[in-house]
Amino acid sequence: MPRDPRHDILFEPIEIGPKTLRNRFYQVPHCTGFGIGKPYSQAHHRAMKAEGGWAAVCTEYAAVSPDSDEAPTRTSGYGTTATGRTSG
Repeated sequence: MPRDPRHDILFEPIEIGPKTLRNRFYQVPHCTGFGIGKPYSQAHHRAMKAEGGWAAVCTEYAAVSPDSDEAPTRTSGYGTTATGRTSG
């Protein structure tokens, strides 16, 4: 079945700042719960979105340093908690 011509604009490139996205499909940020405890899962999740045709994929919160404001807790819900117990 052919695509409705009203949707053609979704498949056209668009410039956002210095970047040109190949289409107008943008994955909004949402929390998967992978967090810092499962970085490879987070990367794989983004890769699947990109392979599926999404031009831009926005991620959830991710700590960039061990002394980020999340310490001593973890956002993913897996691993050691502030009390030293294992969760998840």
